[in-house]
Amino acid sequence: METFWSIGVIIGFVSLIPSTLATVLTLIQYFKDRYNHLKYLAGMWAFGTIYILFQAISDLLLSIPLHFVCFYALIVMAYFANLFVDSITRDSIDLFKMIITTITSSAVVLLSFNSDAIIINTDAFTPYPTMNGDFRIAALIQMIWLILVSFYGNFKVFLHTPKHLKFYSFLNVFGNYLWGIQPIWIQFVHLEEKFPGIATGSMAIGILIVALVLIKEPKLAYILPFKVYRILIMDTKSGIIHYKHDWNELKAESSENIFSGMLQAISTMFDHTINKGNVREINFDEAVLTLKISSKAPVACILISSSISRTLRSSFNDFSMEVFNDYENLKENPLIKRNYEKGNIILENYFPFVPHLS
Repeated sequence: METFWSIGVIIGFVSLIPSTLATVLTLIQYFKDRYNHLKYLAGMWAFGTIYILFQAISDLLLSIPLHFVCFYALIVMAYFANLFVDSITRDSIDLFKMIITTITSSAVVLLSFNSDAIIINTDAFTPYPTMNGDFRIAALIQMIWLILVSFYGNFKVFLHTPKHLKFYSFLNVFGNYLWGIQPIWIQFVHLEEKFPGIATGSMAIGILIVALVLIKEPKLAYILPFKVYRILIMDTKSGIIHYKHDWNELKAESSENIFSGMLQAISTMFDHTINKGNVREINFDEAVLTLKISSKAPVACILISSSISRTLRSSFNDFSMEVFNDYENLKENPLIKRNYEKGNIILENYFPFVPHLS
């Protein structure tokens, strides 16, 4: 089988190193922390790597069928991009974006059956397979949509990022520019014909930058979906607050004693009238109170947030279990100091992703 080595092919295979590294590192971090956005991000990078791989192989072999795999990989990458962006900007999946993605992706698949969908460009510095005709238009629209979804979501996070995280948020946006926007304008101006591999190299570098930034600062993924205001550890018998931590300032100023008394009253009322166990969650128009009450010690943990997610709930449960174990092991000395000394350590272990926004 004849091969056609070129600078573009070499750059393509070299680009597999940063894109594969980004995929592996993101997966490792996901299995360590179980943050949903990392799962979707790993999916994006995995199919981005497949795109780069088949781009290089199809250029090496001048294979039109293998070049189609690149665009099918981008279709799957687009779905992962939707899931990723929704996981860092909202509480649920945006069906409108999913429908648009399905329409643009379907057009790419249908038009890929055209006989002239991909041709060999012999006018370039080195020949390579490239999009053509209606398929080119559909593929570019699909790529532009993928990039718009990803770049807009990350830029929206950048606009709301507090000053102490702004640098990392900027790097994240810059990485999205490199892997998304720059390759697409390179396609439009046909710069690839003069500088083979420039788009692929840009994509790989951008992928690695975004991966490293979001692994380093997971807080960037939790700036928009919800706000976490306060966490409390309360004595259920006396109503005394043993520990309090604020991430964001609560607008309403109220006495901690009144607050703890209210929670005691609500829990007691439901227990005596409905008799179905302890209150776990109280929903307000703009906030959610999540409660966890120990069955063995007179202590409860309370989380106040704008909404609750799977990641936030899981971290709160783990935080509560460790606090309860501490209190249960101190039966001989149940009067723990008001300032729970271990609170900050446990908090950092289970809520490293929650940013301070005020």
